[in-house]
Amino acid sequence: MAATDVLIIGALLFALTIVGFVVYFGANAATTQMMALPLINSSAPTMEVLHTVETNSNRLDGFLFAIFIALTLALWITGYFVGGHPIFMIIYFVVIVVAVIAAMIMANTWELVSTASIFGTTVNNFPIMNHVLLNLPLYLAIIGLVGLILMFAKPALGGGDGNL
Repeated sequence: MAATDVLIIGALLFALTIVGFVVYFGANAATTQMMALPLINSSAPTMEVLHTVETNSNRLDGFLFAIFIALTLALWITGYFVGGHPIFMIIYFVVIVVAVIAAMIMANTWELVSTASIFGTTVNNFPIMNHVLLNLPLYLAIIGLVGLILMFAKPALGGGDGNL
């Protein structure tokens, strides 16, 4: 586990949410237009498939949140099991600060993208990830500091001879 994993979590979450947001918008726009065509909406199997596409695209928000939780738990668990020398706490903290600064940029970019007029009210279908990304600097600071505590605040393990 490296300190840069905090930055990777933020960047990965940002990228996946942007892609999911655009995919959701495109899928729903395409299915709505296809359902309006008389040739397509006269076919029951086709309409069933299009409704399935809409239903599955509505699950993107929860799926992305599950990825966020999984990445966070993975960072914390590996941080606990991978020991570190206390001198590296300073480097870990500096990387967390850099990750929080980068998260500020990502949060502002998310706000610009999600409120763009071309997407309309699509952001209303991403309430969880909208909240997470708008508060990404705070979440990454918490994740990073808990990871720092889990990695460096445990006693050294080893035999009684002083060697690890």
